[in-house]
Order: sequence, then C-alpha cells, then structure tokens
Amino acid sequence: MAERNGSPATEPRNEVSRRRWIDVVLGSSVVAWLGAVVFPVLRYLTPPADEGGASKATLTDAQRVELKAKGFLILRIGTDRVLAIKDGDVKVKALSAKCTHEGCTVQFQASEALIWCACHNGKFNLDGRVLSGPPPRPLAAFAVAGDLTGSVTISKQGGAA
Repeated sequence: MAERNGSPATEPRNEVSRRRWIDVVLGSSVVAWLGAVVFPVLRYLTPPADEGGASKATLTDAQRVELKAKGFLILRIGTDRVLAIKDGDVKVKALSAKCTHEGCTVQFQASEALIWCACHNGKFNLDGRVLSGPPPRPLAAFAVAGDLTGSVTISKQGGAA
C-alpha cells in the first residue's frame, strides 16, 4: 500500500453509513404517510366514473316478499340507488334513492307517507316532489313494468340519474 502524507492509504468502503440508512428509512416513511393521506383525499374529490352497468333490474322473489312486507325496498341498478315503494296492493313505484341536495340515501317513512333525507331533513312526497328542506330538485323517477302478483322490472328512464 502506498502512503500519502505519512498515513496508510485506505480503500473506499462500500458500506452504508448509519446516517444514510436512517435518512432512507425516514424518507420512505414520509412518502408512505403522504400516500396514505393524499390518495384517499384525491379519490374522494374525484367523482366516480359512470360505468354504465345495468340499466334495469328484475326483482327476485325475496325482494318482492320484502317489498310486500315492509312497503319499500332500496336496490341498485348499475351505479344508481333506487327506492321501490309499494303503491296500493300490487303496484310499485320507483324513485331515485339519492337525495338531490347532498347525495345521501333517502328513507321511506310509511307512517308519514313521505320520503325523508336524514342528512338535512329534506322531505319529498311519494311522487318525488320536494315538500321541504334544502333539496333543489325532485327525485328522479324510474320506469316500472309489472306488479307484485308477477314479475317486477325497474329500469332507467331517459334522464334518470
């Protein structure tokens, strides 16, 4: 080994210093934390893509029995939430179950014969028209074919959201 300035020459080490290792670990944890915070926020802020999905649904026997017993049923047609209401003994009416104010799921109040949104106390009549509260528009209607004595098919109408 050659000596320089009175000290033996040393070969460079390929070891990672303790400080460098701590910097890498801390940097990785900061990046992971940012990802865990930023990703859900971005996902919440971007609207879901309308995948289309189904444009109609036929009620199963179990759904028809539940609708007869409770007087209402909430189901999905594609990405839409739909409130099916028993209208009389065998007829069925279907409205969007998504409040037009903030998008909360509405509830059927049989005792008061109205549709109620618990988020901001919005009230709709059984035709979907706004009775009170902050909702700016009525609930969208869905087309219903059939009745509870046979097959019931609920489908999107032209502008139903």
